[in-house]
Amino acid sequence: MSSSSSSARGCVIARRIALVVLLVAAFIGEPGRADPGDFQAMPGLWKIVTRVLDHGKPGEPQLAWHCVDEGPDPWAEFAQLPVPGHAQCERSEQRRSSTALSWTLQCGGLMEAARGRVRFDSAEHYTATVEVGGNAVVQVEGTRYAACTSPKD
Repeated sequence: MSSSSSSARGCVIARRIALVVLLVAAFIGEPGRADPGDFQAMPGLWKIVTRVLDHGKPGEPQLAWHCVDEGPDPWAEFAQLPVPGHAQCERSEQRRSSTALSWTLQCGGLMEAARGRVRFDSAEHYTATVEVGGNAVVQVEGTRYAACTSPKD
């Protein structure tokens, strides 16, 4: 056996080992299991604009101000999105990264699961949607304005 043949075989084996290591790292570092401490949004006073869509057409904007703190799970503050016509929904199947959260909602009287998603494009701005049957039914945009100054904010 020649040394170039041994060298080529060694390269192939090294590449296969590297591929296995990368695959294992991808599974271990699965974004659906991100630590809430890695959350990249800033706490503070957020302006939240919600629009309910009717057959794809956005309704009147509903404005809310919300003070978000650095609680044990900051995602819970941003993932409270409504499903029109359904007050009682249970969230499950959450997947997280440092800039996004997606989840499934089971609502009484709703034949199929609703799906929600919040995505931050910066630490001070996000967009969110709720879909039913693959169609968006709610659109939300949040913008951080200031620090919270009191518990009543």
